[in-house]
Amino acid sequence: MTKTLTKKTPPALAVFSAADDAVAALATRVALAAHAAIEARGTFRIALAGGSTPARLHAALAASELLDEAHWARFEVFFGDERCVPATDPSSNARMAREALLDRVPIPADRIHAIDGTLPPEDAARAYHDALGSEPLDLVLLGMGDDGHTASLFPGGAELDARDALAVASRSPKAPHDRVTLTFAALEAAREIAFLVLGAAKREALTTVLEGARRPVGDATLSASRVRSSAGRVRWFVDRDAAPADVPAEHLADFGMIGLAVMGRNLALNVQDHGFEVAGWNLEPELTERAVRESDGAILGAASLAELVATLERPRRLMMMIQAGRPVDLVLDQLVPLLDEGDVVIDGGNSWFEDTRRREARLVEAGLRFVGVGVSGGEEGARNGPSLMPGGDAEAYERIRPVLEAIAARTEHGACVTHVGTDGAGHFVKMVHNGIEYADMQFIAEAYHVLSALLGQAPPELAETFERWNGGPLESFLVEITAQIFRTPDPDGGWLVDRVLDRAGQKGTGRWTAQVALDLGVSVPSIAAAIDARVLSSEKERRTRLAPLLVGSSETAGGHGLTAEDVESVLYAAKVGAYAQGMDLILSGARAHGWTVDPREIARIWTGGCIIRARFLESMMAAYERDGGLENLMADEAIRGELAARSDAWRRVVGAAIAAGIPVPGMAASLAYYDALRSERLPQNLVQAQRDAFGAHTYQRTDDPDGPSVHTDWLG
Repeated sequence: MTKTLTKKTPPALAVFSAADDAVAALATRVALAAHAAIEARGTFRIALAGGSTPARLHAALAASELLDEAHWARFEVFFGDERCVPATDPSSNARMAREALLDRVPIPADRIHAIDGTLPPEDAARAYHDALGSEPLDLVLLGMGDDGHTASLFPGGAELDARDALAVASRSPKAPHDRVTLTFAALEAAREIAFLVLGAAKREALTTVLEGARRPVGDATLSASRVRSSAGRVRWFVDRDAAPADVPAEHLADFGMIGLAVMGRNLALNVQDHGFEVAGWNLEPELTERAVRESDGAILGAASLAELVATLERPRRLMMMIQAGRPVDLVLDQLVPLLDEGDVVIDGGNSWFEDTRRREARLVEAGLRFVGVGVSGGEEGARNGPSLMPGGDAEAYERIRPVLEAIAARTEHGACVTHVGTDGAGHFVKMVHNGIEYADMQFIAEAYHVLSALLGQAPPELAETFERWNGGPLESFLVEITAQIFRTPDPDGGWLVDRVLDRAGQKGTGRWTAQVALDLGVSVPSIAAAIDARVLSSEKERRTRLAPLLVGSSETAGGHGLTAEDVESVLYAAKVGAYAQGMDLILSGARAHGWTVDPREIARIWTGGCIIRARFLESMMAAYERDGGLENLMADEAIRGELAARSDAWRRVVGAAIAAGIPVPGMAASLAYYDALRSERLPQNLVQAQRDAFGAHTYQRTDDPDGPSVHTDWLG
């Protein structure tokens, strides 16, 4: 992504504790930039630097395990400058590059473009201008002299003002004086520029250069200060000895991503698309390379966690997108010692919220900040805009807010992200979100079963039904994709959905929702029914054995009197039940753990990006706007009116399905939940009497509900 060259795009400086670390980091950067360029354009056009310092980099490149014969064959090598001497002269940059690198790797000879130092300087420069051609260089490697010059662009030289040529003759104050150099025009056109500066002798000049690089080009006094790239930031790889003592260091990246599988890679690309410099690391280098390739080299690939940390702006912002559980703790064990006070670590995986609370306490003790962020939307959402549910310290959230708001899905209600609450609140809300998702998918599956078994709808008609529903109150992501699924043909004939084995998987977040609900004493029957349905579906072999043995319904498929509109009504009503249960659980969790959760904001951030985005969330937002302390979502005046209008159809569909032997556990559970809430008296008075009869558990009387518990000898 091209960025305007302004004061807001300063040089990117990464300071390494030792020269070898800086060299290794730049070698990795070269290798990953090569991968990206070769993937995108089939070749990698690089300009090598002259002088003594680059020889260390060339040797590191020759030994790199990230580049193989196929990569080297696609290199096209140029030089940033050359002394006008024969190629065998000890001062020749081409000779140094051959000895340190080019003779040690399989780059075809016709792809190495040396400057002819035996020609008169002006003739050599014209020939090299032609050799460079119109295609920009992918990467230019530069060094810097003690006087602040780079390539052979010397302070005060006439070559500094050349704008119409890519290479010109120049004059060095040191012998051999005659040189040929790339111009600022050639450098500015390059896709990437990287400086390598090592040693205390360069500190004074580097301090001046970096100060000048923050000002407009016309105000810069030293040659290296004037280097700009139209494609991005100029990157500096510097060891501690050369690093300025009194100049704040900008670093190579604003944001780090740990874990570059599908979700991490797509989130990193999303962050990079929004103008942030991103660095990434994955335990498997090939995934790092892929992220760099897909970003066309814009993402900075790191070879290690230490390198990733070294390249980030302080206080650092790093996001982990790795498998939940033990892997998160293992990465934190390696990461925490590398970080500094105030750095923010984000866990974007589906972590258990109690683990998030524990990890935050651990990092706070170390002077760090930890944010657990629920991420919903799948790989498409991660790439183009997810719903984000961050929980953690408010100051930590403010530090990461610009990134999260930039990458989140957007609706007319704003960015689909909000600070949910402290410590594990974000992962708790994401867990409940997934529980609602389980229920919603189960309702849709049951609607499909009723439509096909009782109304005889085949996939083409089912597709039309769901498309029609998606144009009304049921409009949602899940209903939309369901219509698309029914339209997908099987290559072998028929419809693909009919060939899918009826065995559903699960990753655990739905189960966690039910477990936490039991712990908190919150009723979530629709979510629990959806989990049970998946468990039963997984028992395919047992169901196959039992199906011919167990007696079904004697009712015929006809005579039920149902319509597709009835099924539409029950799907809507059942959905309301699941959202009501989920919000009840979220608010109960907030009370139990001391979180301040705004239910209206939760509904708002689910309106876009996430799997359960749906038109109903508008009604949910309005309900909490009317009453922020709403006791239950079903108690809202408008929503209870919608349920009342659908109540008869709800009962007809559930009753007809049961009569026909069609399992509808989710729809039935939502209906039972609704009926239980509207029942002033339930039969659990008998349950309590039984408990007192066999276990002396006592009970309270209806005529004294707040009085003391009493016991009766029921069986005496």
